[in-house]
Amino acid sequence: MLLCALLAGCGGYTTRKREIGYKGKARLDAYLAAGRFLEKNGYTVVSKPGWPGLDHDLAVAIVPASVISTKAYVRELGEWVADGGHLICLVEHAESYHDDWSTFRMRFDGDEEPVPEALGDWFGETGLTVERGEKIEAKALRAAGERYEVFAESGIGVTDSGGKRRLMGQVEYGEGLLTVMADARPFRNRYIADHDHAALLLALVEASPYEGGVVIVRDAALSLWTLLWRHGWPALAGLLAVTVFWLWKNMPRFGPLRRAEAPSSLRDYDHHLEALGDFQWRLDKGAALLRPLRDSVLDRAQRLAAVGHRDGDLFEWIAQRAGVTRERAQRAMTHEHPGDAASFTRVLADLQKIHLSLS
Repeated sequence: MLLCALLAGCGGYTTRKREIGYKGKARLDAYLAAGRFLEKNGYTVVSKPGWPGLDHDLAVAIVPASVISTKAYVRELGEWVADGGHLICLVEHAESYHDDWSTFRMRFDGDEEPVPEALGDWFGETGLTVERGEKIEAKALRAAGERYEVFAESGIGVTDSGGKRRLMGQVEYGEGLLTVMADARPFRNRYIADHDHAALLLALVEASPYEGGVVIVRDAALSLWTLLWRHGWPALAGLLAVTVFWLWKNMPRFGPLRRAEAPSSLRDYDHHLEALGDFQWRLDKGAALLRPLRDSVLDRAQRLAAVGHRDGDLFEWIAQRAGVTRERAQRAMTHEHPGDAASFTRVLADLQKIHLSLS
């Protein structure tokens, strides 16, 4: 009845819709819309994970700050920018794997620097400082002398040589241009159509000193374990817990286990007597045990009785000698198969008493 009540319910239901994001390529590439928008405006765009090839045909590189993690990368980028390239470095929410629809955020950075150390040192040489602080909200940003309506916010600020902390900083470096954007969300698929985000991206690309292609780096090349942890960490956590429990259950203990003592094949004397008695009882109810004792008693009784009572009743004489009744003496001497263990014990006790009286 309870099951029927649960299945029946109240006859009503509630439909809720929840936006979970894009599918297909747009789910894997958070800058797919930005790349196609730039292609519509005549640019050759390459979108890829991992470190890009910085050749002479490349004019703009849009790269997350987390990808530029080594001094070798920084040195290569510095030479490329100094030769006329334009680096647009995105700091927060830059990696493509971030879910713009999820309210759950796994953050492990704590008090870590917002950009890798090698990249932060290079920014310092160019006159820009990227650091954490109070949250900044921007409703408009300027690029190439124009004002663009945007919505961006971040706790990371970009400070230029003038000492003002903003969400976007830009500085010339050699023959090239360096742009640092603290919040990358205006250029991602979900937000690029809002406000003037697309126009701001186009203005930054057009501000490049030389013409050429555009490369958009989605994120660093991730290992299989990193991908599994970022996209399937609940299943991995459960698997890890089961593995730890299995190891705890099956791993050998500290030191060898004490061996179980094998039962001894030797028996005590009383066990032997018990076994022999059981065998004799099952064989003939103990008659074979009574026969030798009866023969010995009868032989001694006949010899002793013949001395002074040649014509008397032998069983009566035995009874008087042992102090028992004649019936008990006769039964002890003639009863072949006692019916049970109690009867056998009484017969044996009487025989023993008669035997001792004749000693």
